[in-house]
Amino acid sequence: MSTKLLFAGLVAIWAPLAGCAPDPSASDDRSGDSAPDSDGACPSGSVAVADVCIDAFEAVAAGDLGNRDQGVNFPDGSTRAQASSQAGVAPTEHITWYQAFGVCAASGRHLCTVAEWQAACGAGTYPWGETPEAVSVCALANSDGSTSWTASQLTGALADCASAAGVHDQMGNLWEWADPGVQDADGRPMTAKLGGAWYAGNADAACNLPAHDEHPPDFDGSIGFRCCSPA
Repeated sequence: MSTKLLFAGLVAIWAPLAGCAPDPSASDDRSGDSAPDSDGACPSGSVAVADVCIDAFEAVAAGDLGNRDQGVNFPDGSTRAQASSQAGVAPTEHITWYQAFGVCAASGRHLCTVAEWQAACGAGTYPWGETPEAVSVCALANSDGSTSWTASQLTGALADCASAAGVHDQMGNLWEWADPGVQDADGRPMTAKLGGAWYAGNADAACNLPAHDEHPPDFDGSIGFRCCSPA
C-alpha cells in the first residue's frame, strides 16, 4: 500500500473520533443533585440570612428521635433522625429540646441559636415589617384570646406568614426551640422557645421579643424547631 493511501485511511478513522473528544469547557459534574453548589449555596429547603443558612420551613424529623432526656453529655448519640425542610407537610412537634438538638447534629447542622432565629425573622417588629394587623396572616390566637385554629398547620400553608428572606411560619403555628448556648450549674442546657404557637396570643408574635426559657430540655409539647448551618 502506498504512503498516500495509508495516510488517507488513518485520517478517515480519526476524524469521527475527534468529535467524541471531551470538551474542556464543559462541566464535569458527577456529584449529583445532593452536592453543594460551588458558590456555597445553602442546603435544600434552607435560605441564606447574612452568614447563616436557616430552614425555610419548620423542620420534619424522620427516624429515631432518641432519648427524651440526654443529660449533660448531649447529644448522647441516641438520636438517629434526619431533618428536612419542605412546604406542605406536617412539621414535627412534641419533640424535646435535646431531641431537636440531636436531630440537627445528626443532619450535619445545628439547632438555630436565638440570635440566628431572630436575625432570620427580620429587623422589624414582625417578619413582614411594622404592621401589627398583619399578624392575622399567621396561625395565632386573636388579641381577645379567641382562635379559629385547633391544631398546627402544614408548613407554608399560610403563604403570607413569611419574612422578607423567605422564612415561613416563624410567627405562630408551633413554638420553636432555639439554642441560647447556656448551661446551668449542673451542666444541663438552658432552653429557649420563640414565635408562639397556633393557640398563642399575638403578644408572642414579634421578632425581637426575649425568648421564653421556662422549659427543661426534656420537655415536649407544641414546639417544633429549625436547623441552621454556616452559609
